[in-house]
Amino acid sequence: MLPTLLRTAGLFGFATAVVAVRRTVTRLCLYGVVAVLGVAGLSFLTAAAYLALAQSLGDIYASLLVGCAYLFAALVALLAAQARRHW
Repeated sequence: MLPTLLRTAGLFGFATAVVAVRRTVTRLCLYGVVAVLGVAGLSFLTAAAYLALAQSLGDIYASLLVGCAYLFAALVALLAAQARRHW
C-alpha cells in the first residue's frame, strides 16, 4: 500500500508541476504578444508625432523633441524603478 501511495503522490506532484509550467508558458506567450503589439503601437505613434512636428517645426527640431521625450520617459522609468526598489 505504501508504494502505491508514494507513486500516486509522485504522479500528483508531477501533474501539478506540468499544469504550473503550462500556465507559466501561456502567460509568457501572452506577455510577448502584448509587448510586440505595444512596440508596434509606440513605433507608429512616434512616426506620427515626428511627421507632425517635422511639418510644423522642421526636421532637426522634430528629431530633438522626439529624442528628448524618449530620454525623459527613460529617466522617469529609471527613477520609478529605483524608488520601488528602496521600499
